Amino acid sequence: MKDNEFTLSAEWLSPPASERRQRVGSNEWFAFRGTWTLKGAVAAPTELRIAADSKYDLYVNGQLVVREGGLKRGPTPTGTYYDVVDVSGQLQAGVNTLAVVLQYFGRQGFSHRDSGTPGLLVDADAGVLSQWKVKHHPCYFDAGYVNDAYRLPENSIGYDARQEFGEWTQPGFDDSAWATAETAAAAGEGLWGELYPRGFPQWFWSEPQDYVQTREVRNTNGDDFTYIQCDLPHNAQFVPVIEVDTKAGIRITVTVGQDTNNINSTYITKEGVQRHIFPGWINGETVTYKIPSGWVKVLSVQYIETGYPAAFVGDFASSNELLDTLWEKSKRTLYVTMRDTFMDCPCRERAQWPGDMVVQLAQVPYCLDRTADGLVQKGLYETFRWQMENGILYGPVPEGNWRMELPAQMLSVVSAYGVWTYYMNTGDRRMLESIYAGMKRYLDLWQFQENGLIVYRPAAKGEVPVNIDGVETGTWDWIDWGHRIDCEPALNAWFVLAAEGVLSVARELRLSADVAEITIRLEQMREAIREQYWNPEKGGFVSKGFEFMPDDRVQALMILCGVAEAEHSSALLKVFNQVEQACPYMEKYILEAMFAIGEPVQALNRMRRRYRSLVENGNSTLWERWPEASDHPGTINHSWSGGPLTLLSSVVAGIRPLEPGWRKLIVQPTPGDLTQIRCSLQAPQGMVRLEAELVERNWQLDLTVPAGCVAVLDLSKLDSQAAPQEVTGTGESQSFRCAAPVPTSV
Repeated sequence: MKDNEFTLSAEWLSPPASERRQRVGSNEWFAFRGTWTLKGAVAAPTELRIAADSKYDLYVNGQLVVREGGLKRGPTPTGTYYDVVDVSGQLQAGVNTLAVVLQYFGRQGFSHRDSGTPGLLVDADAGVLSQWKVKHHPCYFDAGYVNDAYRLPENSIGYDARQEFGEWTQPGFDDSAWATAETAAAAGEGLWGELYPRGFPQWFWSEPQDYVQTREVRNTNGDDFTYIQCDLPHNAQFVPVIEVDTKAGIRITVTVGQDTNNINSTYITKEGVQRHIFPGWINGETVTYKIPSGWVKVLSVQYIETGYPAAFVGDFASSNELLDTLWEKSKRTLYVTMRDTFMDCPCRERAQWPGDMVVQLAQVPYCLDRTADGLVQKGLYETFRWQMENGILYGPVPEGNWRMELPAQMLSVVSAYGVWTYYMNTGDRRMLESIYAGMKRYLDLWQFQENGLIVYRPAAKGEVPVNIDGVETGTWDWIDWGHRIDCEPALNAWFVLAAEGVLSVARELRLSADVAEITIRLEQMREAIREQYWNPEKGGFVSKGFEFMPDDRVQALMILCGVAEAEHSSALLKVFNQVEQACPYMEKYILEAMFAIGEPVQALNRMRRRYRSLVENGNSTLWERWPEASDHPGTINHSWSGGPLTLLSSVVAGIRPLEPGWRKLIVQPTPGDLTQIRCSLQAPQGMVRLEAELVERNWQLDLTVPAGCVAVLDLSKLDSQAAPQEVTGTGESQSFRCAAPVPTSV
């Protein structure tokens, strides 16, 4: 990702005050028209560079080329993203008509920083762009929220077809009465800051599709409406479509069926037969059209699916149906939580919480094509470009109304689970060189007690966010949802994991002084943690005064950060079999720890036991918390619950990189009590595939490694006598066998 990649030959445009209808916290829409004159034949590619606050649709010569272009603002606290759009297929020699619908959110959110003014930039190397004309778009209006939505910059969108003003996107339309767009100097120079490239293609949009099932639901509350309830094949980002024959002024609304949804859509009809595509994507598995009874003849209802422009290419299957379904649900949940950023959820807030992103980025290489790397790169760059002057990292970013440090989550980004995992999957050394200073700076913020442990942050437990000028700010010692969380040892363990992550990067960049400093610190901390927190009477790592059974989250972190030693394993395994307090976010780390101490069967048993309710609840995605949670299970699409996808592919199938960019990988199947495993993924060099089956006490394996890669095939988890062997990639399947006893469940 190159900073400030192009020099402006055009100026930012903004509607003049006469075209503004601004209300606090309310969206505005504008129609822009301009011409682009090209001499001679059209070269391919012929590109436009477009930036906006906040979103845009682009028409070239009357043809829709980009739907919902642009990314929410926030490559830096002051910057804006831009798109590069190849429009050569829509151009002609001579004069071309450009038309843009600009949506300006006009409000802050957990995933967007508002500039304060609607803005549009259209830049081209070839030809001449004319002076732009602009008009407030009268059809769009604020449709109100379903629930409180202060986290979202997006609004519920209404569209009034009665206000349409002709085929204004077409060539030949008379825009002489429109206002002239103001340039940046008039609108306020510098509002939109430095420019950064988008980094990945435009969104995927399907053709209109029929719902899996539609049904007319009788109203039971005596209102005079017809409700058409429609089922999608899975939880998806989508826009509804409707075709009706009706009189003018009929209000039709659509709402998805989940109580954490914050956005709806509204359409007000014009006279006659009409087809409307609702603007502004929503998500869910069911959608309901609310239509006044007796006035409307519904001709059809459909939907257009949309999403991040990456395809599903990886897979996993085994001899256990529940695990296979869990993997598939994890994949679907990951995809529905990807768009402008990694989201914790697409229905409630669309915010890039750093701890969620770390769990998500680990899933990416096992189920999506490499286009998805662009979103990981974007999220990590944003994390460090938003670093505060005092060195604090916080999230979610981009943001406009939340500046809260969550130390445990920020440490996870700095740890090997965050930056280093991305590097191993991509080999993107430039990322390391760009952000290492920020990683080290954050690590250096932490102070230490005389006993060698970190000074707990916040200093006062239970500190709550402080609202300053409408912005939540402070430090929140959040570790996980749930109860009986032993925060202090957990945070110390996360610091060790973070220091290990920074150490790995320092070694890669050959920063010998930092390597020596961090190595000493890690040795000291591990010893201090053992001394201060190991409690043989309780059989686990606990803080003084923690009156409950040892926290399963803490025990897992102690294993993963190298504090727990072999002599502790049996006691910690006992904790894992007795204590189940973690929510799905931290459950991933507990399962990983159980695999790490050599207990794959018990790890799979716990995975099946804990996730059964999430698998069998009927939704296509995973919930934020366990459905049986005593308070509220949260959203029904929360990708931090998808950690098992990573473990099933990287540990059970055993496929993971040994060198950056998958130049060298390991294949170490660890099936536990499974008798069949199939797994594939797309490495940068091509597809890696493994099929393993236990047949008459013999494991039969077929392995495909792409050319340009070397795989270390380690069958020691199947046969303790098997020695590792190197397999040179050819892109063709190679067969292997080894003897093994039939596994049994514990």
